[in-house]
Amino acid sequence: MAKATFNPKRLLVVHAHPDDESLFTGHILANAVATGAEVMVLTLTRGERGRMKLEELKSLDGNLPSMGAFRAGELRNALAALGVKHFKFAGTRAYLDSGFRLNAFGKPTKVKNLDELSLSAVNVAVIADDIYATIKDFRPDAVVTYNRKGGFGHPDHKMAHEGTAMALRRIAKENGRKAPEFWTIAEKGERADILIGNAKTAMAKKDALSAHASQVSVGAETYSIAAGKEVRYEEQEGLRRASIRPLRWLKPALIAIWSLPLGVMVGLVGTMIHGIRASNPAHWPFGLWIALGMTFALALSLRLLRNSRGALYLMTLSLWGTLLWLSQRHGGGSVAILGNDVGTWWVYGSLIACALVILFPRIRPGVWRKNASGHR
Repeated sequence: MAKATFNPKRLLVVHAHPDDESLFTGHILANAVATGAEVMVLTLTRGERGRMKLEELKSLDGNLPSMGAFRAGELRNALAALGVKHFKFAGTRAYLDSGFRLNAFGKPTKVKNLDELSLSAVNVAVIADDIYATIKDFRPDAVVTYNRKGGFGHPDHKMAHEGTAMALRRIAKENGRKAPEFWTIAEKGERADILIGNAKTAMAKKDALSAHASQVSVGAETYSIAAGKEVRYEEQEGLRRASIRPLRWLKPALIAIWSLPLGVMVGLVGTMIHGIRASNPAHWPFGLWIALGMTFALALSLRLLRNSRGALYLMTLSLWGTLLWLSQRHGGGSVAILGNDVGTWWVYGSLIACALVILFPRIRPGVWRKNASGHR
């Protein structure tokens, strides 16, 4: 598979609120401007339900028109710091910031009594119509917005994603399936096809976030939007190629399913060889070490290949089921895995090997490659 590239000539970035463009795409926007691209930011609301961090501005909390006007001014200053010359709010409908509440599991969700003009209360087709009009007018070759989950789960971010995808499907239908590239913002822990950010774009991002001081706590080296969660300005931003198809979320699930028979195969092959010994029967079976090494190597390969744990979970599950089945007596005959030390080491050792790879916090093959090549 060819390595993904991100070099748009005309870039449209769709966000839900002022400050999102700097928080999630500050590096991306500054880099696009630096490379000579024409950049437009479409912001769907004016952030009317934000919460002021500055004590002297607390009086604006709850005053939706005043809050929206203030944050719109911050947005203009932030975009100027990033070098973005083209920006607009969505249409004439003036969607309102929906805000959010935390559910019983601590996840963001819609508030119970939504204003009918709130972004997450509007039909997706209506939002898509505004985004579609912007795409037709600006004619980008790449469009960036949040992922399907809305980043950290904000309902307005989800609507921005769904509206953008629907607008691009309409463009593709009209143009015979030819539409701008669709990219989504990769969250922490999510696989990224492209990482963007350097010292120069970090300075631009810092200046942009400083313009949003009412919502973002800005320090010399880090910034934060929640107490205790500091982020460094130079931390790169990731993008993933996305599909505009409505059932696009099925693809990763289907790709991961192939790991189920893989676990069965490992269980069968490992069981066949785990009891092989050297010429001296008293020696510890070298087949066991081969079987355990094969299991560990395969688990590590799955983690690196998918850059996630999903496929590895499925392989471990099917491996566990296979070993359990092979340890049982069937039809009054013998068992494939004996209840001796070697059999016990094979069953529990293989599962421990998979567990170690699953539990290891971060595996970054890119860092290994750089270290192996003498990169500093």
